[in-house]
Amino acid sequence: MAANNQQQADKRIIGFDCEFVEPPPERYVQSECPVCLQIIREPHQVTCCGKKFCKACIEHIKAIQKPCPTCNEEEFSNFPDKGLKQSLYDLKVRCSHQKDGCEWMKELRQLDEHLNTDPQPEKQLDGCQFVEIDCIYNCGNHQQRRYIQKHQIKDCPKRPFGCEHCHDYKSTYDDVTNNHWPVCGSFPVPCPNQCGSTIQRQNINSHVADECPLTTINCDFHHVGCAVKLPRQDMPEHLRENLLTHISLLATSHAKQQDKIANLVDENYKQQKSYKTSLTALQTKVITLEEEKQLLTTNGGKQQVQPAPCTTIPLGPPVLTMTNFQQHKRDDDEWLSPPVYTHHPGYKICLKVYANGYGTSKGTHVTVGVFFMRGEFDDSLKWPFRGVISYQLLDQVNGKDHEIDISIYDDYMLNEYCTRVTEGERSKRGWGKQKFIAHSELEPKYLRNDTLLFQIHKVELK
Repeated sequence: MAANNQQQADKRIIGFDCEFVEPPPERYVQSECPVCLQIIREPHQVTCCGKKFCKACIEHIKAIQKPCPTCNEEEFSNFPDKGLKQSLYDLKVRCSHQKDGCEWMKELRQLDEHLNTDPQPEKQLDGCQFVEIDCIYNCGNHQQRRYIQKHQIKDCPKRPFGCEHCHDYKSTYDDVTNNHWPVCGSFPVPCPNQCGSTIQRQNINSHVADECPLTTINCDFHHVGCAVKLPRQDMPEHLRENLLTHISLLATSHAKQQDKIANLVDENYKQQKSYKTSLTALQTKVITLEEEKQLLTTNGGKQQVQPAPCTTIPLGPPVLTMTNFQQHKRDDDEWLSPPVYTHHPGYKICLKVYANGYGTSKGTHVTVGVFFMRGEFDDSLKWPFRGVISYQLLDQVNGKDHEIDISIYDDYMLNEYCTRVTEGERSKRGWGKQKFIAHSELEPKYLRNDTLLFQIHKVELK
């Protein structure tokens, strides 16, 4: 034991720690090293007293400047004893781990190979099965060779390991189980409602919301007045037992809806009537303007219109009715609204509506653009147009939630969108919203009887 401690302390390879199968012949007067007290490894003889030592032991004595361990001579030399080495190494010995159960018995020269105490990873399982070796994954564990493989395959916390749930994350067993599993989306976790189900972590919310029998849910008829809330597993029984109650609630709700629809139809009729009155007023203003043109004064032989101030007088907005919407959508064409004036006297404009969308909104949205037209008052107006034009799609159900958007014409706007029209009836390019409203949002609020209702809602002049 003392020799083992010494070997551990200075890391020197000292003598053989084993026993001879049979005692050495008498000619081997000395087979043990006086320093390590084990069978001599690489025998060296000293010149002072002729004793034999392990090469490592006697050279260590000389290195620390100590006298000969047997005769105390301070000045001595040492040299290899090849004859003793040959004779000793030919003798049979028992394994150093005989007491642990190893039955190996061969020549001394083969002992180191049998023990294989410092193996390469690929040869770590070769040799005496009773030798303790370190785990190749540097976890700090060391066991007898016969047990180390089981440790490295099943028990080592630093062994290579991949997540068996997501099959993506690979690291060590310790990292996967302590750091990855608590956040792995595929890791199975119990339902928080304790319904007995085990679900992947990433699906737990959908399970609770849509599947768990213990989740409390509203009755299917809550939208018509049933206030009952029960675990999902109890809801079928509630529906069976309260069939007549639910039918009564549906009937009451239907009656209320019919009254609401009737009121909305009446309100819509009144609005249409008001819009027609406003349109008549506008037509009257246009006729009056025609009469005023007959009273123009002559200056230098040329007629000259006295320009009216450009104010922001809002026009009583007419309703621009787009019929056959689905046909326009299927044909992928555009619809031009009747022209309107921004004020009196003002700019003449119209809406162009692409039922099936335009550009990036093709097939998903309605596109709306504002186009300037050649008008009767263009000579007296400021060009290019500067201001804001607001347009809206009318809510035909309750008359309140109109879909509104604006076109802004400022100093950064290209003139081609808002300059005076001198060729043709309207500008070649308009300005508006490609994704004005999605097709999915049209019914039932905005699209009624295959018809959309638009208005030029407000015009603000800069």
